Amino acid sequence: RRREGGWGSLGGFSGRGTVGMVVTVHPPALFGIVEEGVYRSQAPVEENLPFLAGLKLRTVIFLSPEVLIKGVIDWLRDNNIKLCNLGLQFWKPDPTWTPLCDDLVKASLEMVLDVRNHPVLLCCASGVYQTAPLVGCLRRVQNWSLTAVLDEYRAFAGGRARLMHEQYAELFDTDLITVPQQAPPWFVDYNLIDPRLEVAEREALEVLLRAAEAIPEDQRTPEDALQVRRCRFELRLIDQSASSMLVSPGVLFSKQSLIDDEDDD
Repeated sequence: RRREGGWGSLGGFSGRGTVGMVVTVHPPALFGIVEEGVYRSQAPVEENLPFLAGLKLRTVIFLSPEVLIKGVIDWLRDNNIKLCNLGLQFWKPDPTWTPLCDDLVKASLEMVLDVRNHPVLLCCASGVYQTAPLVGCLRRVQNWSLTAVLDEYRAFAGGRARLMHEQYAELFDTDLITVPQQAPPWFVDYNLIDPRLEVAEREALEVLLRAAEAIPEDQRTPEDALQVRRCRFELRLIDQSASSMLVSPGVLFSKQSLIDDEDDD
């Protein structure tokens, strides 16, 4: 990325730079976008700070029971970025204590679901052992299907995936989470949706489908055939949402491509 004026324009870095100098930015290891305004990564180091400056972070949630390096802590303070060391906060000198516990997950997710903390970075020392299952628990709260939750977990964890973490995300009690009033736009609380609206939508689609199917196949126009497939597609979506979502509402698919799919999968 080409910058005018060197480090001074990169959120708290000082020193004179040469006009037109090229600044190379390095994202933290295992960096990824969870949702709009929510990021994940391994614990950042000093070479990652120019990249983090571009995210305009408001909050960093560190999930490991240790501390970030001093240079990163100083940079966060100088740039008025709130550091929440929840891993250390919930550490207990108890032989039965584990770095992944309900108290840590509850506190972290309730911060993530409060848009006043955005943009927010979730990180841990490895980028996997706390961050990956925590994101899995977030997906459970978002009503993702278990298959999608585990696929995303394994994609980030790679060879460090642990069965105990997959089981933790699978069995996590989503009722522990109190959704803040200032929830982000991408979050849908399905407990607040009036089920009567879904029933009315289903009934309307079934009426349209019966009317279209009543037309003999050899007499149907292309528009009639498309109406049948569209109604079936919409009814399948309602059935899926009644059990579990596949992914977040913000993930977009081509409805036309799904309507044109002859398979039933």
